[in-house]
Amino acid sequence: MNVIPLDRARARLRPRIVATPRIEPPATLTRPLRAAERAAAAEDADEDRLRMRQNLAAFLVIVAIVAAGTWLLANLHYYSRLQSCMLAGHRNCLPLETKYLAQPYWR
Repeated sequence: MNVIPLDRARARLRPRIVATPRIEPPATLTRPLRAAERAAAAEDADEDRLRMRQNLAAFLVIVAIVAAGTWLLANLHYYSRLQSCMLAGHRNCLPLETKYLAQPYWR
């Protein structure tokens, strides 16, 4: 079993490792904001809120249009089948609901 001492292994790797320079943040991130910059940031926040409201309103309009379209297509399909049944000459095209049927007198 070969065992390499840790110091010798580090000495071999040291020339290959390139020291990376420390990255400093830009000066605009480290200094405090001035009044004009704070006002601009507040305006940006207001614009973001307005944009979010507009996006929500657009989403709700799209959902309403899809729901209305689905309801309309279902009703058109139902009436189309009813009309084709009547045109074929059938007399039992409308389904009867049991709550409106006459009940026998002996019950």
